[in-house]
Amino acid sequence: MTRLPRFGRAATTSLASLGFIAGLALGCNGALGGDGDSCTSTREYFAAEAWTKVMGKKCITCHGPAGIAEEQNAEFRLLPSSYPGFMDANYEAVKTNASISYDGLSALLAKPTAKTMHGGGEVIKEGSEEYRIIASLLEQLKDPVECSDADGAQLDGVVLSTPDETLRKAALHLVGRLPNADEISEVKAGGEDALAEAVRGMLEEDGFYDRLGDIFNDLLLTDRYTVYTGFAIALLNQDDYPNAGAWWDGVADEDQRRRINTAVAREPVDLIAHVVRNDRPFTEILTADYTVVNPFSAPIYGVSPEFKDPTDYNEFKEVKLSITRDGQKLAIPHAGVLSSPMFLNRFPTTPTNRNRHRARMVYKMFLATDILRIGERPIDPTQSLTYQNPTRDDTKCNFCHKQIDPIAGSFQNYNDYDMEQLDRDREWYPEMFAPGFNGEDMPKSEFPNALPWFATRAAQDPRFVIASVYTVFRGLTGQEPLAYPADPDDPNYGAKLAAWQAQDGLLRKLGEDFVADEYNLKTIIEQVILSPYYRGITAETELSETEALKLAAVGTARLSTPELLARKIEAVTGIRWIRGWDLAEQLKTDYKILYGGIDSDSITQRLTHLNGIMASVASRMANEVACGVTAFDFSRPADQRTLFPKVTLDTTPLGPTGAEIPDTIAAIKENIQYLHARLLGEQLDITDPEIERTYQLFLETWKEGAANVTGGKEDAWLSWQCQARVDPNTQQDLPEAQKISDDPNYTVRAWMAVITYLLSDYKFLFE
Repeated sequence: MTRLPRFGRAATTSLASLGFIAGLALGCNGALGGDGDSCTSTREYFAAEAWTKVMGKKCITCHGPAGIAEEQNAEFRLLPSSYPGFMDANYEAVKTNASISYDGLSALLAKPTAKTMHGGGEVIKEGSEEYRIIASLLEQLKDPVECSDADGAQLDGVVLSTPDETLRKAALHLVGRLPNADEISEVKAGGEDALAEAVRGMLEEDGFYDRLGDIFNDLLLTDRYTVYTGFAIALLNQDDYPNAGAWWDGVADEDQRRRINTAVAREPVDLIAHVVRNDRPFTEILTADYTVVNPFSAPIYGVSPEFKDPTDYNEFKEVKLSITRDGQKLAIPHAGVLSSPMFLNRFPTTPTNRNRHRARMVYKMFLATDILRIGERPIDPTQSLTYQNPTRDDTKCNFCHKQIDPIAGSFQNYNDYDMEQLDRDREWYPEMFAPGFNGEDMPKSEFPNALPWFATRAAQDPRFVIASVYTVFRGLTGQEPLAYPADPDDPNYGAKLAAWQAQDGLLRKLGEDFVADEYNLKTIIEQVILSPYYRGITAETELSETEALKLAAVGTARLSTPELLARKIEAVTGIRWIRGWDLAEQLKTDYKILYGGIDSDSITQRLTHLNGIMASVASRMANEVACGVTAFDFSRPADQRTLFPKVTLDTTPLGPTGAEIPDTIAAIKENIQYLHARLLGEQLDITDPEIERTYQLFLETWKEGAANVTGGKEDAWLSWQCQARVDPNTQQDLPEAQKISDDPNYTVRAWMAVITYLLSDYKFLFE
């Protein structure tokens, strides 16, 4: 396999050309030219033939949402590809309709050929290719073909990362550390089964819940309220939560105030982590009739559960909150994250918006539905002037409002001005669609508990499963799930369809296993980590342009987020890239946005490709981390070093006469080999060209620098920042005997060049 270029060139090269595109042959449907033994399931035939060539082109025109067939209450209804799970829903609708017959002919043929009454008249001619496709589908539906590999999800031909390579990648991603010795030996001995077991073990560690918090904050964006001390506290109504006033003002310790604010701000994210940590059904993120507090947030909400350690941020207790009105206690109608004060403030309403924004976000986050996309259509605003209430009566408006307004009604008990303030005496607007969900009206008796009523039904909706799978897939791979290819006339349509079918098969299986495991989110996480979409690295054979397009989504070439990169730096070098005066992570503060991160406020979309500014940040990181870690690592005993266990400051490649010293050259190369493994995960032979290339960098840097020191052109003293004076993680002074201030042999600076080089490598910056 051809070795890829280092950072400078790789940064401007497409990800596909970097070798991250994995190859596959769709073993189930033979879409890549599989052998004669390949299996095509009936569902796949429906997707590739009946839907693509007939129903998705012709039938959907009338039988789709807001089509004339729906207006006339036709029972046969189809969903366009903008709806989550549209293919399964349509397949089930077709199976139902196929069972209805007229004079022995299935409705699927009798209606469109006008053999029986059909509002659309004749749309398919008997004997046409379209007729043949539907007839073939009907024949298959009598005894549907099922394939063992779940609708093309088997990705044959993909070269996956080995179990131990995947172990390293998963450990860095999920828990921010390198695999330990036990994990490595067990995976080497036990292969795939041991890898799965190791991944499951990681999901029990505290570090995993930091990562899970990042994933779900990307969804909820409530970290907006952590940007300054007191932001979250200031949002709370002090009549309902008195401790958000005088009690908070009396907290003098700034660190304590920061922790309290963070705990309140992250309540919805912490609730999600609590559900996952305790292997609860993930549906509880919507249905929980409680929230969680830790020792820092409990006083703000006026509750006092018993904590084992009042200083432990990660100790959470379930509580049911209440507020006092007119001397009476009023229970908060909890509905998981939906009733969280931070969620309600982060997605606010107005007297005119009437919770529609919240409803749209609920659809998007928890039901995998972009209501703006499915409702996208040309609208002439002047036509609505003929209606007194266009959102309810104009069909071009009420198509969306029939879906949005009932969910908006679920938030009716919250104030339009003070977002989290409970106001249970409000009446819903009679001119809007009644509160409810999926065509079910909410009984008036349930209005005081409107949000829990809705949340219970939303959690049971199949789209909740799809949304959960999509969130995890997006969080772990950095990729959006593929959209169904919309244009059958696209010359690349076949390739795009094959890619969609393969990924759709995997995502559906993830959803099925998720439900079968009682909605345990860890099931999805483990299976995504083990899938080709996370592990694919290349193809067994050279790919044509068309095949490469089919496989573009397989395997990850993900640029590490600022948070992931910060954890990786600490894991492999032993130090953090921090600001000296307050020990704050550079990638989580000064360079968070510049490196493509989000602030959960105005910047909510991460950058996924390096630009010039991000490349400069990466270069600065490599230089500053190398400066901070090299002399410090040498200041410790060899058996305690993270980066340089095989060399000393006196290990130079040439003697005083300029002659090579074989033993020391061997030691230098062994340490270089060790660094490639530790920093980049590369298990290279000592004779590998990469080892030699890195050695030449060390050699040339050392020769030039040593000559400059000898000739007086360069100082033997190290730059102040690069000296081993303090512990880089704590900024505490080192013992005098441990300090390193000068570099007379120029070995510190030569090794700094090597560390800079490796930290700049695309294999370090990308997953």
